[in-house]
Formats: sequence, structure tokens, C-alpha cells
Amino acid sequence: MKEDGPNGKNQDIHKMNFIKSLRLPLIFRFILGIVFIYASYEKILDPIGFSKNIHNYHVTPIFIENIIALVLPWAELIIGIFLIFGLFLEGTISITISMLVFFILLLSQAVYRGIDVHCGCFSIDANGESTNFQFELIKRIIEDIIFLGMAYVIKFNNKFMNQDDTLE
Repeated sequence: MKEDGPNGKNQDIHKMNFIKSLRLPLIFRFILGIVFIYASYEKILDPIGFSKNIHNYHVTPIFIENIIALVLPWAELIIGIFLIFGLFLEGTISITISMLVFFILLLSQAVYRGIDVHCGCFSIDANGESTNFQFELIKRIIEDIIFLGMAYVIKFNNKFMNQDDTLE
């Protein structure tokens, strides 16, 4: 509902202007870019270890695991850089959304099937930090859902901005 404020303007317009002033899409771009770059680093340095992590999910043949272990970290790095610098943003954010949905599905199937596996999302080794990998997978799923929400804010930012401009 839209109510007139004390100065006669729409309070909803003020709320939208406040949200726009926060520059959330820009902040979310930087956050996602840093996350993707950070996630790629250790996988680029140790593709064999990353391939072993992929194998533990039991969803692909070995030759595909090796290809993914070589290609995915570099794709994450490039996407992270593109997000930070705003390059090819429409395509970059679409790929980001697709990758996040894929990661959520992959982690969810592991939880559903009861596979107790180290995620391999940000590091290759489990490092003995946690022995309850199911809980860690659920935490990663929640994080990826949050990242997916950020990506959607970036993707649909211009559509909301155009609607707001017609209200003023």
C-alpha cells in the first residue's frame, strides 16, 4: 500500500530511493566476485585434489571429473573478475546464477543421498575442521542460496530502476 507521507510524497518511493542509495547491486557484485575468485584459488593450484572431491559426489564419470576440475576453477576466476569490474554483466550474471543453481542441486543431492563428503567449495582438503560433513554441506547450500539471491538482485536491478523512474 502507498500512503502519503508528511510532505505529500509517496513513502514507497522514499523506501525505494533509500534502497537504491545503498548501491546493493554494486556491493553484491563485489561480494560475489571475491567469493568466486577465492573459491577458484586452491582449485587452480591443485586440480587433482579438486577432481578427487568431484569424484566423491558420485555423479559423473572420471574423465568428466578431470575436465571439470581443469575448467571450472578458471571459469570461477574469470566470472569473479568480470563481476568485480562489471564486464559483460548480463552474460556474467546469467552464468553466475546457473552455476549457483547447479552447486545448490549438487550439494542437495549429496545431502539427500546421505553422502558424507567434503564440499570442496573453497578448499581441497577437509583439514580436520569438521567431521560432520552433512552439516557443512547444509551450511554451503544456505550460503549458495544467499549468493543466488544476491545474483538475482544484480540481474534484475535495471528492471526495478526503470519502474521506479516512472513513479517519480
